[in-house]
Order: sequence, then structure tokens, then C-alpha cells
Amino acid sequence: MQEEYIIRILLAALAGGAIGLERAYHDKSAGFRTMILIATGSAFFTIISDVVGEPINDNGRIAAAVVSGVGFLGAGVIIKDGISIKGLTTAASIWMVASLGMGMGLGMYHLVGVITGVILVVLWLLPPFERYIDSLHEFLTFCIVIKNTDKQEEKVLDLFADAGIRVVHIRRSQEKSTERILHIKAKTTPAKRTVIGKALANNKSVLRFDA
Repeated sequence: MQEEYIIRILLAALAGGAIGLERAYHDKSAGFRTMILIATGSAFFTIISDVVGEPINDNGRIAAAVVSGVGFLGAGVIIKDGISIKGLTTAASIWMVASLGMGMGLGMYHLVGVITGVILVVLWLLPPFERYIDSLHEFLTFCIVIKNTDKQEEKVLDLFADAGIRVVHIRRSQEKSTERILHIKAKTTPAKRTVIGKALANNKSVLRFDA
């Protein structure tokens, strides 16, 4: 039985390594070694849970703790950049690698193999399609001058939300103490650009703007 457990752990490391290679290739924070450790640890904890919990028919407690624990690892790679969030794909990869390790720890060889293949397809082949979808939109930087209050800024951001425009980054600067300059990078379309232009021109919170 020990030999079978060793095989499960090695296969878990292989599955985690395959995902880790893709993350390392794209220079992500959780790479090759990290994914191997997550998959191997998840597999080992699952095996321990299965062995220890079998006599008392409670072999899910440790496995449940693995799921909770891997959430902290995922949270560690999520970065807030302005109002945009980075690292969600890597966090999801960590979560999935932990599930692969748990599945391999239970001996679900074929299922883990199929899911590993699906994950690799998503990570390797879908980004070009995603970039194509993004290319259908345009990124513009709006330079908007408002009165120097948070309330006025909130009103301007509400205009973007009402127009269905996703703001990806905000930088603030000042030339006068009474004025605040918002440099807003937004993902929009020509039609939405017209809508937000009219909304900014007609809004009393906006002193002047350029896009």
C-alpha cells in the first residue's frame, strides 16, 4: 500500500508541475516549484486524512482543512493595482492544483489526468482568444479636472459606471489646491466613448476634460 501512496504523490507532483511550468513560463508569482509543493502537499494530506479517518469514518476533516488552507495561498498572489485586480488566474490555478493533488491522493488517476489537460488548454490556448476579444474594445485615458473633493470624484466614476465603461486604472494629480486631476484609463468602445463624452460635458462636477 505504501508503494501505491508514493505513486499517487509522484503523479500529483507531475500534474502540479505541468501547471507550474505554464505559470513559470508566463512569469507568474506561483510557478513551477510552488505548484509542485501545493499538489504534493494536498495529495499527502488527503492520504493522511484517508488513513487516519478510516477507523472512525471521518476521513474528510483534514481534506476540508486543505481546501481552507489553500485559500490563504491564493489570496497571497492577488494584487490590487489601482482599482484593478491582478493575479486571479494564478489564484484559481493554485486552487485547481490543490484539487488535483487531493484527487490524486484518492487515486482518481484518469479524472485528474483529464482535468489537468483541461486546465492546460485553458491556460495555454484561451489567452489568444481572450486578447482577440479585448482587441474589440479600446483603452482610452481620460484627463478630467474636478473640484478637489472625494464626492466629486465619486460622481465622475458613477458616470463611467452608468455608461457601462470599465475603469481599469486611476491616477490623481494636482496643479491647484482646489482642483483634482483624474487620469482615468478605461476600456470602452466608440459608441460608449460618445456617451461618456456627452455625460462629462453635461455634468457640473466636471470643470474640464480631455480624452
